[in-house]
Amino acid sequence: MEFTGIWGGFYRISVWITRFAWLNLLWIIFTLIGFILFGIMPATVAMFAVVRKWVLKEVDFPVHKTFFQEYKRNFFRSNLFGIVLYVIGYVLSVFLKYTGMMSESDLYPILFGIFILSSVFYVLLILYIAPVFVHYELGFWQYIRYAVSIGAVNLHYSICALTVLAGIYYTSLKIPGITLFFSFSVSAYVSMFIINIGFNQLLKKQQEQIEETTILTS
Repeated sequence: MEFTGIWGGFYRISVWITRFAWLNLLWIIFTLIGFILFGIMPATVAMFAVVRKWVLKEVDFPVHKTFFQEYKRNFFRSNLFGIVLYVIGYVLSVFLKYTGMMSESDLYPILFGIFILSSVFYVLLILYIAPVFVHYELGFWQYIRYAVSIGAVNLHYSICALTVLAGIYYTSLKIPGITLFFSFSVSAYVSMFIINIGFNQLLKKQQEQIEETTILTS
């Protein structure tokens, strides 16, 4: 039986609440299965694979089965991305410590500027690596290059996504109970929704460039 009117609206809302809660729990469970360190990246990639389908209006699929397939299929490669992120983060922390020791030097403004710029690129990499991974078929290092370059080109979308994520994080601190059921899955969906707009804009620009090239060469 299909509900209509206000009851249909309540039913659809309850279905989506259940989907987000279930996906959030799956992310937590499979992150713990990988002992956090080796589970967080595969679980995150699997979660983004699911929310990407939702963003693209695909809803009739088993969430658990899709999540587990993506988790298992991308376990090793996603952990390689995790290692890259860990290493870059460690290098940045060491560089910041070294920069602080140079606070009295004339080189301090230059070193601090390099740190700020590198940190911006690092944040873009963290924000985009999972969406790019589930959206494109690329080589390993191409994923990293695409994540940073697309994030930089669509900086306004990046800032928008980070602002919304900061709001979700703030809300989670104020209402800790929602972290267990919604914080991660909702964050992934919002990020994928905003970033997908950037993907579409980029695709549109590429198509326009191809059309212009075709006209000029014809």
